[in-house]
Amino acid sequence: MSRSSAGVEDRIVARTVDLAEIPIIDFTPFRHGGEAGKKAVAEAIARACTDIGFFYLKGHEVPERILSDAFAQSARFYHLPEDERQKAAATLKWYRGWIPMPYRGGALDRDSRLFEQYRIQADFSDRPDPDPVFHRPNRWPEDMPEFRAACEAHYDAMLALSRDLLRAFAIGLGLPEDRFDGYFDLPICQLSLLHYIPIPEGSDVEVSNTVSHTDEGPLTILAQDDVGGLEVKRLDGSWIAAPPVPGAYTINIGDMMMWWSNGRFLSNYHRVRNKAGVERFSIPFFLNPDADTVVAPLPELVERDGGEARYEPVHVGTHLKRFYARLEKQAGDFL
Repeated sequence: MSRSSAGVEDRIVARTVDLAEIPIIDFTPFRHGGEAGKKAVAEAIARACTDIGFFYLKGHEVPERILSDAFAQSARFYHLPEDERQKAAATLKWYRGWIPMPYRGGALDRDSRLFEQYRIQADFSDRPDPDPVFHRPNRWPEDMPEFRAACEAHYDAMLALSRDLLRAFAIGLGLPEDRFDGYFDLPICQLSLLHYIPIPEGSDVEVSNTVSHTDEGPLTILAQDDVGGLEVKRLDGSWIAAPPVPGAYTINIGDMMMWWSNGRFLSNYHRVRNKAGVERFSIPFFLNPDADTVVAPLPELVERDGGEARYEPVHVGTHLKRFYARLEKQAGDFL
């Protein structure tokens, strides 16, 4: 299960990041620099995943139009009146679409969750035996065909980039570059369009838009707008602000890649604090393996560690169903 950190460390104010702590990695040599380029990029990624679990990725070759269209449609949707957004609202039995912000005014605490989201998942509803959790069709807002087109284009681009990143991770772990390929035939990924209100002036230091947490899957690709607010925990327990880098995605390792790597790669705590005084938009893509995958420390890496497997095997479908059930339970009061 993903880990959440709620307590004293959420009261620690983040300092501005030295970008050397979250490296900016150019992916171009991985695709066009031959074997030497692949190895150099993979090693740089592995260092970042070991040291802090985050890095910025430039040279990803995702067309700017795909990203700008997704952000434009997200803003367009969130600027609709609430009764119009409500038409695309998720329900507890069909948990895709718009999920409103739980906070409706009044006292603020560290669990207030000052954001709303539009949730899109892999759509395999045409399968002969669709799973009611993972294979539902997506819900789309009425009279906004451009919204659907932009989201689907962005989802497809992120999935393609994720497959290349998995190859870089494999090389960085000293494994064949196709080591992870077989786990992602029908990946049950998720794309979220997130809208954060600014934290009100005078709020207690422990108030954040999202409490500190780790991500469930192998990796997350985050598109940030230019407002900022992402914060990352360092190994020494302090927090750093991780601002957006123009033209770069922010990549972080999730729990499943930490498990696969037998702890070599760090699934790190992060949170959002929008203190800019204006609204913030971001679009994370959460890569997940096939539902029937069992994630466990890879035997090659366990052997290198003297036979010690540091994590128990986890069945992806079972694990994520429990995770989604918790989300739906939390959403029960406002859906």
